[in-house]
Amino acid sequence: MRNFIVKLFFRITKFVLYRHDYTPDKYRKGMDFFTWFLPKPKGVTYEHERVGNMDALWIKPKNIDNDSVILYLHGGGYGMGSIRSHKKLCGRIARSCKSQSLIIEYRLAPEHPFPAALHDAYYAYSWLLAKGFRPEKIVIGGDSAGGGLTISTLLYIREKKIQQPLAAFCLSPWLDLSASSQEMDMYQKNDPFIDKKSIEIWGKRYAGNDLKNPLASPINAQLHQLAPMIVQIGTAEILLFENRAFHQKAIGEKIDFTYHEYPDMVHVFQTFGGFLPQADMAIKEIGDFILKQAACYRQNQKETTE
Repeated sequence: MRNFIVKLFFRITKFVLYRHDYTPDKYRKGMDFFTWFLPKPKGVTYEHERVGNMDALWIKPKNIDNDSVILYLHGGGYGMGSIRSHKKLCGRIARSCKSQSLIIEYRLAPEHPFPAALHDAYYAYSWLLAKGFRPEKIVIGGDSAGGGLTISTLLYIREKKIQQPLAAFCLSPWLDLSASSQEMDMYQKNDPFIDKKSIEIWGKRYAGNDLKNPLASPINAQLHQLAPMIVQIGTAEILLFENRAFHQKAIGEKIDFTYHEYPDMVHVFQTFGGFLPQADMAIKEIGDFILKQAACYRQNQKETTE
């Protein structure tokens, strides 16, 4: 019933309010407004920060490992989304991972097209390293465009030949900005929220003529030597098929990759943590994955030194 309510809400909102020709500023205000009514995670505090020229926010649950940090990259088609729209989701994930989190306001398109967001994410990772956080104590994660940006950041870190973070997590990641999946049109009726035209519009706004660039569309990337990652996707969204293709690529390249499809869930359903049981389950799965990766790293270090 709760999932039915969520999907009905999206369908009504999209029918009544959504238009493809709104200005970016109107989309941004709409996304911030959309999330204000969501319940706040308990036991979480917030501290403002500046990361270079970016606004950022420390999200600190109680009883955390102060040496570890999640670098969170929000979703929003590379053109909307903010600390305000995503801090509740980020807080729930940080609490599940028993870690503090840093969410950044990376530059948005179309004012700042590709590779601005990628450079900002990489800068934030470098900033954390300069602050004394060790790579094995850093996790990078994000949702939707932020999920795709998470993988792009891992690729860019590899390109720069510096150490990968401990792990990464991606919620409904946007992996193919060219919307080339043949199943999209057929599957559109199942997605109450995202449509192919929106993907084409926002993809063009961000990446322009670089839609196929692996650093913009990780579906086209080689995945060797990337940090272990977990990807979660709902089966009621049109990004499902590019995520399935990415999963098969990960299997073929034999990387450390965990993939989970949540039946009948919408795009970034984890946003509804505290209301939707499947969202709470997914957030717990992320926490379990990250804590397991940390434990495995400690065990490997112990065995190496003995």
